[in-house]
Amino acid sequence: MVKPHFHSNVKEMLGEDFSNLLYEISPFVEPRVDILQSNGGLIISVDLAGAGTDDFTVRKTNHALCIEGIIQNKLGSENEKVIIRRERFYGPFKRELPIPEECDLQRIQAVFERGVLVITIPFYKNKR
Repeated sequence: MVKPHFHSNVKEMLGEDFSNLLYEISPFVEPRVDILQSNGGLIISVDLAGAGTDDFTVRKTNHALCIEGIIQNKLGSENEKVIIRRERFYGPFKRELPIPEECDLQRIQAVFERGVLVITIPFYKNKR
């Protein structure tokens, strides 16, 4: 069973408007994530544009994945330039994603290519 998502808890406590605001600003404080379900398992895609393989780690913890690291601003110091518009995320981040118990975290696979981390987690064979 998947634990309730943080956004749904906020929505219950503070209302729809605050929840929508939180959803809109989250890409500016943490990498964007897409989670897809196929017949064979979950596919998690994490936007890590600007990061290298040494800039982040992926850990398994109690049926959750923790993706943690830092994305450096490689355009130079902010003191040297005036920012006109900033839409990309820079800085340290930590994402904890709850994973359903029917997923086999022992058979997890990950590929990092062109700034996107794709994690594939198959379902247990006897669960599906």
